[in-house]
Amino acid sequence: MPTQYTKQNPYTLLATDEVPGGGTLSRYFNFAAEQVTTIFREKAELQDSVKTYQSAGGNAVAASVALTSQIHIQKFSEFDSTAEIELMHAELVRRGGKPPSLNELPGKQKRTAGLSKL
Repeated sequence: MPTQYTKQNPYTLLATDEVPGGGTLSRYFNFAAEQVTTIFREKAELQDSVKTYQSAGGNAVAASVALTSQIHIQKFSEFDSTAEIELMHAELVRRGGKPPSLNELPGKQKRTAGLSKL
């Protein structure tokens, strides 16, 4: 499944991807806070806790499921390249967002090539 983009507010874009095995990878690009929050969620069925019960309408199955999450927050200034930040900025603008200008973002001096040259 391709990446799904959602404008959260005028300055934040959410990019969500499904991970094989039932997990999701969500990345929040917050241009006001100048940071990316990455959240990985994985749902795992616990094999030893699947039980079948008899009921008046037939059999019922119950399974225990564990949901795990990992969160990582990274400042824009910590990125080696701002290419992804520039792409997400353009996507947010395309979706009606109003993030600060890229010229105002930290790490601007790290840019070696603009996306127009790719």
